[in-house]
Order: sequence, then C-alpha cells, then structure tokens
Amino acid sequence: MLRGRAHPWRSQSRTQQPFRNTQPCARPRMGQQTVQRVTPLACLAVWDDSMTLSQLRTELNTAVQQEDYALAANLRDTLQKRQTDARLAIEDANERFYAAFRSGNIKEMNTVWGKGDHIQIVHPGSACIAGRELVMESWAAILKGVRPNAFKIGLEDVRVFALSDTQGLVTCLEVMDADDSRGRTVATNLFELQDGKWVMTHHHGSPLMRFTR
Repeated sequence: MLRGRAHPWRSQSRTQQPFRNTQPCARPRMGQQTVQRVTPLACLAVWDDSMTLSQLRTELNTAVQQEDYALAANLRDTLQKRQTDARLAIEDANERFYAAFRSGNIKEMNTVWGKGDHIQIVHPGSACIAGRELVMESWAAILKGVRPNAFKIGLEDVRVFALSDTQGLVTCLEVMDADDSRGRTVATNLFELQDGKWVMTHHHGSPLMRFTR
C-alpha cells in the first residue's frame, strides 16, 4: 500500500499548459467519384501529468461534446487511474490513524494529524474541539496511562472517497474492544494532502445506538 507519498503528478508545477491533441484523428477522405474509406487512427493526446482531477474531468466532458471518443476514452482511463491511486493513499492514511489509535502512543498520533486552524475533532459525546493544539491535547488526555496496544479497534463498512487532488473522505464503523470500553462508533474522517503527505484534518465519532423493541 502507498504510504502517503506524493505522486509524481502532485509534485510538479501546475502552471504548465494543459494537454493538446498533437495529432488529430484521421477522418475519411471524400473523392470526386468515389469514397475512400480510411480506418481512423488513435488520437495521440499529450497532457501534463500535473493536471488536476477537475481539469481532467473538464477535458473529458469537452472531448465527449466534440465527439472525440478516442480521446475521451484515454482521458477516462487516466482519470480512473488517478482516482484509484488517490483512494489508496487516503485509505492508507486512514489505516495509519487507526494504527496510532491502537498503539496508544501520542507521538504516533501526532504524526497522522495535519496542521492548520481548520483541524477539528468531535469525540463521542463531546463538543467540537478546534485547532491542532487543542486536538492533540484531547488525544494526550485520552491516551494518558493507556498500556500499549490496549485498544483493539476493528473497522467495518469502510468507504473511501477522493474528493479532489488534495481532499479525501472516509466513513467507517469502529468496533472498539478495550479494557473498560466496548461498543461501536460511526466515524467520519477527513484527510488533506499537506507537503506531499495525506494527513487527518477532521475526525467525528458518534456512538452507534442500539434500539430494542
């Protein structure tokens, strides 16, 4: 699995020009008396690897509107590959968060969180805590005195989404089995690409209530 490394297209400058179709598709040529059938050649499209997902979607829509289906297929495949790669990196960042949680090590937890005033957390049953410093203080209080690997946390129904080139979302069901704490928590985790690494910017945990008749 990827370990939050920056992909090549993310590390390049985004000021370069977008792709240009350097060799248009061959089209049938009409003669004076007869029609000469020419097999269309695959369009040779060249675009900058630093193009964002949004730019690729725009170019894909343009290619479809212009009925350039060979180019559209090429763009579609490129877009799908990049989205898959981004989802894998986001999923890995999510795994690193829960690995730090399971370890009970505040230093490991510190490495998986991002920087900025938008860093927030909502622990089950608590109000929103905003700002990296306060968020990490809350984790220090939770993990204080916890023996190593005391938290056994399983994940179910994990859903990973690449919202953009720099934003990711994961929802999942946490199955907690600790010394004095057991239960299920519905979690929403937001991730951001900072300095070439996917890090957490928001975590919201809500206890799953059991309703009985």
